[in-house]
Amino acid sequence: MSDIKFLFRFRDLVASTIEEHERVIKQHNWVWWGWWKRPSEDSRSDVWDDLANSTKSSKVEVGLFDAGSGKVFLAEVIDVIKPPKTDGRATENIVRVPEQEEDHVPSYYRASPFSRAWMKITNIASEPVAFFNEYSFAEAPKLPNYTAATLRRLVDKKIVSAEELRLMDTTIWRVRQAKPTDSSEQILLSVQALSDAVSTEVVRCKGDAILHLTDVHFATGQNRAEHVWRYEQEEETRHTMVEAIAAALAKRESKLKTGLLIISGDFAFIGSAAEFNEARIAIQRLLGILDLSTDHLVIIPGNHDIQWSTDATYDANAKVDPTSQASKDAKKNYEEFYRQIFRHEPNRHLSMGRRFAFPCGMTIDVCGLNSSSLGTGKNFLAGMGRTDEGAFGEVANQLGWNDDKTMGLRLLVIHHHLAVTDDLEPAQGFGKGYGMAVDAVRIQRLAAGSGVHLALHGHKHRVFIWRSSVYELPENTQPKFKLGELSIIGGGSAGSSETTNNSNYFNVIELRPGKLALNIFKSQNRGLFGLMQTWDAELLLCGENGLKLGDWTGPR
Repeated sequence: MSDIKFLFRFRDLVASTIEEHERVIKQHNWVWWGWWKRPSEDSRSDVWDDLANSTKSSKVEVGLFDAGSGKVFLAEVIDVIKPPKTDGRATENIVRVPEQEEDHVPSYYRASPFSRAWMKITNIASEPVAFFNEYSFAEAPKLPNYTAATLRRLVDKKIVSAEELRLMDTTIWRVRQAKPTDSSEQILLSVQALSDAVSTEVVRCKGDAILHLTDVHFATGQNRAEHVWRYEQEEETRHTMVEAIAAALAKRESKLKTGLLIISGDFAFIGSAAEFNEARIAIQRLLGILDLSTDHLVIIPGNHDIQWSTDATYDANAKVDPTSQASKDAKKNYEEFYRQIFRHEPNRHLSMGRRFAFPCGMTIDVCGLNSSSLGTGKNFLAGMGRTDEGAFGEVANQLGWNDDKTMGLRLLVIHHHLAVTDDLEPAQGFGKGYGMAVDAVRIQRLAAGSGVHLALHGHKHRVFIWRSSVYELPENTQPKFKLGELSIIGGGSAGSSETTNNSNYFNVIELRPGKLALNIFKSQNRGLFGLMQTWDAELLLCGENGLKLGDWTGPR
């Protein structure tokens, strides 16, 4: 029987992990295996120190746990590259193998910024090893948000199923061969992630910047050209979208770290499962680069992501024109895409609600709404939006937005526009509604009346900033007629080929003392992103009226 003391978790994302590493071993006699830690994990120096010391005298057997299939493969390690020593918290340093040994890393992640440590492996068994009920936990797994008493229950307990390991928010376990006296109880610990689409649990962010992407438009098959960047599994030299964004952010991360990722719809082009799979891979890679968990992610669907019908009125069962619109399965595909990312069910409106606390001391509530519920046709209101009835009210009530007085920033995320984007919209765009939500004014009134300071959207692939004074209709008696001021940021497409002058964009919103800074990044002709403009808006404390967001100034 094998003698595994360390078990490492992995999951196939863009390639067959075991096959790709075995291929390198056949070519070069050994391979580097990179450790992709979870955001909640520290550097696990204790494990890497022990593994390094053990490999000085002999090969060490480790287990490689495939979280997808639930199988464990045996590998022989002869050396390691340890993570750098830090203050004990999660290291964010990228660890590279020696330049002359880069061909010992499988090509699909050779340039990946995920790896925080490496194992030099000479052999990986092609068949899985007998592991479950044969091995026990040698120590309590290092998991956040659990009491010591809960974790001690796992010590000297047999590992009876793959599900026990899958539900733990860690990638490394210390294990040993099971003894007859070890407990065979199955203990399933839920991953400490938010378990609902709308939650008031405070998520603590590690950085004071919000990355806003929209209209990434991953496309496959005959529509592949709709997405301008390379995909992870494609063997080309040009950048992936994530690599291009990460390269731009890397120049600024030392000054201001990203704490939250918001994507405002249109992940796909026709809403196919293959397109959503490409989007999921990209999102997971970007979260890994930024060292963020899915708790630090807010998404909502766009009109390309879910079904819209050829009827003038909404009918979920109406016929869809497959030549120009999302397939009938698109909504189901989006829901599965959501499940795979967040590991919980989407709500009936496909909306989200989150509360974030940033290092600068600011709290931000985010309400994400599906604005694609309007049934439209190829030649009737194609691309025009509408929110589900009651969706805003449900999220606002759960977040406690009972009035417009708040000491935290309130943020609305939708896909469609709340204001027109051109001085003169073309007449031929009338039938498509100019990309507006038909209830744009209603949304503005609901938002302003609930103290929302800022709205983010996408849809027309155009960078856009706006500010509105929002009033009630004068025909009815109201306690007050001015509801408030609402600022709007429209994001340009980060991934589509259908843009003006072959340009793509993303936004970074910085939380600074007394103000917000909007940084607009631009890429032209598939080049790397660079900072195009910065706009500022003051954050003001107005006595009992709470926090207010001022007008935009800039650009600079």
